[in-house]
Amino acid sequence: MLSKIKIFFQKYSKWEFRPWNISDIPVYVYYLYLAAKAWSLFFFSNINPCMLFSWFSWTSKYEDLIKFDKNIIPQTILIKPWEKISNIIDKIKENKLRYPLIAKPDLGRGWRDIMKINNTDDLDLYLSQIKEDFLIQEFVDYPLEFGVFYYRFPDENFWHISWITQKCFMFIQGDWKQKFGELVIRHHRAKFYYKNLKSKYQSTRNDIIPEWKEIQLNYIWNHIRWSVFYDKSDLNNDKLEKIFDNLSKGLNWFYFWRYDIKVSSIQDLYNGNFKIIEINWIWSLPVHNLDPDYGMINAYKELFHHRNIAYKISKINRRLWHKYLSIKQARKIIKKYWIYKLLILNSNKLFLY
Repeated sequence: MLSKIKIFFQKYSKWEFRPWNISDIPVYVYYLYLAAKAWSLFFFSNINPCMLFSWFSWTSKYEDLIKFDKNIIPQTILIKPWEKISNIIDKIKENKLRYPLIAKPDLGRGWRDIMKINNTDDLDLYLSQIKEDFLIQEFVDYPLEFGVFYYRFPDENFWHISWITQKCFMFIQGDWKQKFGELVIRHHRAKFYYKNLKSKYQSTRNDIIPEWKEIQLNYIWNHIRWSVFYDKSDLNNDKLEKIFDNLSKGLNWFYFWRYDIKVSSIQDLYNGNFKIIEINWIWSLPVHNLDPDYGMINAYKELFHHRNIAYKISKINRRLWHKYLSIKQARKIIKKYWIYKLLILNSNKLFLY
């Protein structure tokens, strides 16, 4: 009991693990301040003018990806939930995709309902529980993943990389002495996810792990799915900004988003040899502040800074005759979105690792 209490306080004393619905309260207050300055609660609705509500709500990952050259995105198939598994398997073969694959909902919803598909049985399980359009995507087995936040002011011709975040998986190392469960509870990070890991590795938690064996605990690069985020903004330079400038030039009326990319090496990053996994839009958080060494004060500075960037872009777009949505228009969109979201989240039974 004392050990659980100790781990609880160790976990929530760290900024990266604090519940967002509580730690974001100052950010909500700052948002209301910006809304008052703009005289509009929905000032962000014109930040990406060509998108409904700047894609605050309806965000199709498939529509995002097809904006780019096929050579820099994973091969992706859009699947309807009523399709038979035989038809889906045929599509996989037609597109020459091989297991493992990644399955994820088409409408952006963070980390939920993403699954690594290793075989037909996994695909059948996913199809039996998902109740919305989803993507079957090539599994890009590159060792490095980065989030690159990118923005441009509408009255400028050049772009800015605001921050770069590296996302890393979590591993434990065997020692020939301790059981798997014991290694987890003694690991400096895995212990915070012991309940989830205990469920996932139920059949192996009493196994003795050889000293030479390293076990990868997660396969989805997401903080909630146990990944570690590191601030790598020092990787930014003129060469990298130029690469993303060229990549983004064809995206008219887009000013505020985050690229999630996978790459084989830092050298390949600087050569532009990477794959865009997905795009995150208007509420893209500065995830570099989830670095274990990042403090609360610096984290709030970054969160306020990026909301202020969004506000400045919206004000410039307002001067360029891109109007804010009215309360009536926004209410209609939000109502439709939340009804849909609640129905989907209640019908999907997935919480997959």
